[in-house]
Amino acid sequence: MAREEQLHINSLESWVAEIEQRWKDIPEYRVNEEEFKHLAVICDGNRRSAQEKGLNPWEGHRLGLEVIQGMMGACKKWGIKNLTFWTWSTENWKRDTEQIGFVMNLAARYLRDEKAVSQILANEVHFRQIGRSDRLPSEVREAIIDLEEATSHFSQYNVNLALDYGGLDEIGRAVAGIIEDGVRPEEVCQNPDLILKYLDTGGQPLPDLVIRTGNSEGEIPHTSGFMPIQTAYSGWVFMSDLFPDITPEAFLKPIQDFEDYERRRGK
Repeated sequence: MAREEQLHINSLESWVAEIEQRWKDIPEYRVNEEEFKHLAVICDGNRRSAQEKGLNPWEGHRLGLEVIQGMMGACKKWGIKNLTFWTWSTENWKRDTEQIGFVMNLAARYLRDEKAVSQILANEVHFRQIGRSDRLPSEVREAIIDLEEATSHFSQYNVNLALDYGGLDEIGRAVAGIIEDGVRPEEVCQNPDLILKYLDTGGQPLPDLVIRTGNSEGEIPHTSGFMPIQTAYSGWVFMSDLFPDITPEAFLKPIQDFEDYERRRGK
């Protein structure tokens, strides 16, 4: 193995270990479970974080996986029972083919990883993929199906992995489902909530709070079309922290701020 390659591997492993250690020390907190039922996270800044660390930008997704596992543990401790991570959008397929292959291989390995799967099962988490599945590589689709089936009987904690997800795409698929079921237009007009059951998150509580990381200084915050219907009344927080660099304390702060904020809900 070339010396440069070994140094790269050592550097990556060092950062992974640092992130893993960081997320072992979770602050004490408990949300009001009647009021705070669903947290969604847009995981932005993986590539920029890796570049700042002198790593291949794609390795940022590897670092991000460690943070996702840490956040899952933190949210369970804090009493947040529904959690969504947006990791790959319908637009991300426009990226370099080599990078796409790297990310998809990483997803397949994670979804089959014995340690990761054991943690999900031990915590009795119901795992779901939301978004399209037809464009995912077969090894990713099969791993998703196996994990969804293995966790389908759990109901207390739910984790959604938004993989090949886009808000407009989701709405299009929902409309197609409504038409296919023969639902009449007047039924939808009389009961608009009917639309919710045809969305990827049908049957789940709507997100109370959405956190987007990696919002650069001077950048105008944007939602990138994430859950446009489900988040119509959600709180939004845009953090400058790049996703792999976020700490449990920084992650907790917007959750606490949100709970302290009195939502008027049109009143």
